Amino acid sequence: MWASVLRGAGLAAASGVVLALALPGLNWWPLVFVFPGLFLESLRTPLRWWHAALLGWFAGMVHWMVASSWVVEVLAGFGGFSILGAWGGLVVMGLFLGSTWIPVAVVTAAVSPRARVLIFPAVWILAEVARRYSPYLFPWNTTASCLAEMASTLASLSVWGATGVGWALVALGAGAWALCCGSNRRAGAALIGVAGVTAGVMTLVAPGPEYSGKALTVALIQPGTTLEERWNPDMWPETTQRVWALSQAASVRGPDLVLWPESAMPYRFETDVVYSDQVRRFAQSTGSAVVLNSVARTADGGYTNSVFALRPDGVVSRYDKVRLVPFGEYVPLWGRVFVSDSLVREIGAFTAGTEVVPLDAGIPLGLAVCYEIVFPNVVARQVRAGAEVLATLTNDAWYGTSWALDQHFAQAILRAVETRRWVIRAALTGISGAIDPSGHVVDRLEAGKEGLLIVEVQPAVGRTPAVRWGDWWAWVCFVMVGAVFILGRQGRSGPEIQPRPS
Repeated sequence: MWASVLRGAGLAAASGVVLALALPGLNWWPLVFVFPGLFLESLRTPLRWWHAALLGWFAGMVHWMVASSWVVEVLAGFGGFSILGAWGGLVVMGLFLGSTWIPVAVVTAAVSPRARVLIFPAVWILAEVARRYSPYLFPWNTTASCLAEMASTLASLSVWGATGVGWALVALGAGAWALCCGSNRRAGAALIGVAGVTAGVMTLVAPGPEYSGKALTVALIQPGTTLEERWNPDMWPETTQRVWALSQAASVRGPDLVLWPESAMPYRFETDVVYSDQVRRFAQSTGSAVVLNSVARTADGGYTNSVFALRPDGVVSRYDKVRLVPFGEYVPLWGRVFVSDSLVREIGAFTAGTEVVPLDAGIPLGLAVCYEIVFPNVVARQVRAGAEVLATLTNDAWYGTSWALDQHFAQAILRAVETRRWVIRAALTGISGAIDPSGHVVDRLEAGKEGLLIVEVQPAVGRTPAVRWGDWWAWVCFVMVGAVFILGRQGRSGPEIQPRPS
């Protein structure tokens, strides 16, 4: 008995580790096809529902602790936690996010062994989508991001989004496991065939970008300001001058648009008259629209994390971030049981914006402030509202040189292909870059460097199926789970697959 328990726990943990290593960062992407088999193999013996739940939770906890190990650096370096406390925070995060693996394990184990290979990919994707919503609000590291660095594999994202590509990857891995395990070869072959054909069809019917108007020259500013410099008032003159120097250097190229990253300036655009006048004079003298981040106020006295676009003719538009970082920019209601303030040294009581609208920066510019880029539904709303180019301003200095930098950048690549829009990204310390509508990184400035990028981008119109219909593949997965669960439960009383001799 104990040998069986340990075997299941070991396989569950291995599945979590393997998936973490497949993600951006280490990016051993072929391992994405291995993790489904390890997870399914951990459920191979007859299980009670609570045993399956514990296995799933354990696998998920291990996965998130490996994939998000950068949390220790954030909490210890910028949250005032001791090293021990920071590791404790990582464990709590692993337990919390790992709980999304519980329903995957329970539902998969609840059907007959022969049906598990069919239900697992669909229920996995539903759990992945659930992370976008309360209480999780953390759709970080989607399965599809394993392919972010291979633009040639991403075209179908514009049809069925990251949910569809993620399902195909998991289905291929699960099907391969079924072919190898012996008893489910027919189901495995069928699943591989369906996933392969469906992915091929989606790629063939994927629309290309519908370009409109003239190309724009864009300057992306990366001042390289560290958080210690940002928090030290004595350093503000130097960090401010760094931004202005890079902007002046960019102006020689006559850009239509200049993007400053999140937290680039220590001043508030709405209330600091000297600062706002400087920005206006720069825009007028250079003929460039300036897009900048600033803390702003709401009508009732609250604070927002906002982006302003200032055109050369003086027209100003504003966007307030709608998806805030839990425990960073606000504390969720349920989380106040444990903490009453943010876990990092920033304002922890921001108010979320209510409208997803493009900025008027000479073109309709869709904004995603930092964390928002990981929400495909938020970015799709920008496009539905008329955005012709997408921009994301971020402060990734929190992450040091960890995997989080590549994990965050990968999500911008997915959004570019899903929407068939250029995505331009200005980061305080990196990674800044420009991504074309096919997912190619046209230019990139690595983390830790100070500098600027000058890129040409082409506005685009039109709506891809992924934008027009949202996460329609998630509904397909929901139907799959229902159908397989009903049919699989009917055969649940049949012979179980017994564990292999040890």
